[in-house]
Amino acid sequence: MPYTAMGALHMDPPTPMPYYDRTTLLRAFPAEAADKLIELLGPGSDSPLVSVEIRMLGGALDREPEVPNAVPSRGLPFVLFGFAVGAPDRAEFLSASLEEVMNAMEPWADRRRMVNFLSTEEATDSERLSEVYGVERYRRLTAAKKAYDPTNMFWVNHNIPPA
Repeated sequence: MPYTAMGALHMDPPTPMPYYDRTTLLRAFPAEAADKLIELLGPGSDSPLVSVEIRMLGGALDREPEVPNAVPSRGLPFVLFGFAVGAPDRAEFLSASLEEVMNAMEPWADRRRMVNFLSTEEATDSERLSEVYGVERYRRLTAAKKAYDPTNMFWVNHNIPPA
């Protein structure tokens, strides 16, 4: 498959369009959490979200490697990911709809996040990135950045500023 056709793997639109997403990691997913999601997203909810996914983690994903790395999601069994697509004039409404779902999951949520599912706001804010990775991992990342990229040349996307 050519790289230009990769969007077909997840059935993403092949052309750029406004996209809004949010993610949270869950410490648990009890019946109460499922009921809340059905209330917010199920039949009759009129939810504008395109997709909300609950993915099971664990197993090999939970094993710490021999050499420490920056994966902050170990020990958490689920990830909840939601997204919306719409014109820029609907951005506030769509973002608020995502926020409502994430706020409803707060009783079961963790402060850490999966790095590959960060929203733009999380990925570009140093304070939020510190929460995403956790204090110790973030400290190691800033130290590595200071050693290997002290001028912060690689700053686009998940920017870790040098310590």
